Amino acid sequence: MRLKLFALLLLLPSFSHAVDAKLMISILECESSGRFDAIGDGGLSHGIAQFRRDTFYELASLAKMKGMRWKNPIHQMRVMNWALDNGYGRRWTCYRKLTKTGEFKDG
Repeated sequence: MRLKLFALLLLLPSFSHAVDAKLMISILECESSGRFDAIGDGGLSHGIAQFRRDTFYELASLAKMKGMRWKNPIHQMRVMNWALDNGYGRRWTCYRKLTKTGEFKDG
């Protein structure tokens, strides 16, 4: 799964300045097991990055990303990439878990 996720991350045009790839892949694996069709939180969170609808559109708006669709996996990774780069990582439970263990630095 890790190779598939890494290959998808390479498709992100802004990834060259993104947070550590290992962190993002670890969050995606933790949140959804890398599945595009994952559903969690009693049906509230969807997709590879396990976004809730309102959170996705809030962050996409803050990032000034127009035309993003909540359940599109590439759009989810783009918004997540921006969110991690801009201090919104704590929105993900798995980010909090991974940074708490000391494997990754918070911030």
